[in-house]
Amino acid sequence: MVTLVFENEFVACELDDSLPVLKHRWKKEPSGEIFRSTLLVIQQHYTELAKDYPFLAWLADTQLLGEVDEDTEVWFSKTWDDLLFNQAQVKIHAVILGDDLFADYPMEKFKLNAEEKFKAYNVQLGIFSDEEEAYDWIRTR
Repeated sequence: MVTLVFENEFVACELDDSLPVLKHRWKKEPSGEIFRSTLLVIQQHYTELAKDYPFLAWLADTQLLGEVDEDTEVWFSKTWDDLLFNQAQVKIHAVILGDDLFADYPMEKFKLNAEEKFKAYNVQLGIFSDEEEAYDWIRTR
């Protein structure tokens, strides 16, 4: 069953307890500050939900996210990956990318950096073109 966790003008965040997966879909491009603060809110929800769902996956639909600013790119590599994979202990992370190569580059870079950095933590990362493909991959984890 899919239930709404929270929603604002930029993102909708839902729990699908059938897998389980916490998924969020960006609805439009936020500023860098709003993007980062929203991810922190999602991370807090993930941490709480993971208490009841020990194999909870993280699915980010970034098709409508747009380009992230330079500060956010730095934040990804210096702060976010540690918050996500070390503190929140996310083990399965899937990202749905859009068609904009410039917008997708930071997500691809984040994935490559995180895979190397958190290899010892058995973190699994995947990049997909749609939710069905991401769900299929998550089911096999």
